[in-house]
Amino acid sequence: MDNSKILSAVDAALAESGYELVDLRMASHNGKPLLQIYVDREIGGVNLDDCAALSEKVGTCLDTNNYYENGYFLEVSSPGIDRVLKKEKDFKRFAGRQAKVRLKRPVDGSRVFYGAIEGFENGQVLLSGGLKFSLEDIDEARLHPTDDELFRRK
Repeated sequence: MDNSKILSAVDAALAESGYELVDLRMASHNGKPLLQIYVDREIGGVNLDDCAALSEKVGTCLDTNNYYENGYFLEVSSPGIDRVLKKEKDFKRFAGRQAKVRLKRPVDGSRVFYGAIEGFENGQVLLSGGLKFSLEDIDEARLHPTDDELFRRK
């Protein structure tokens, strides 16, 4: 199975509805493929009704293209308050927010760094304290919500 075709088809199906694919994870559940899809949109976020509608849309896309002949499991959800950051636009969008960055290899004896996102420049993620990391060196970056963000009421 060509995962890049699935990724491209899912991304296109979500974009048609005004959503962005934040992350797609492929695993196995009871011997069948499991696709975990995390979606967001810049204004308004994602709610349960959105996830249900997008699950139908993505399921139809997967079925129409016959990507999985013997069935699959599909989960569509919000990326959550500690969402993963993968793209240049993610770091620009969330400038000023706290992040946790885990590197593929240690720098100065550490692989994990915390700081406020200051942006993205010349192919590098900029964090407070003068920290700079290229996307290629990052194993995973996530928002790291403060206590105020965790306990804020809408």
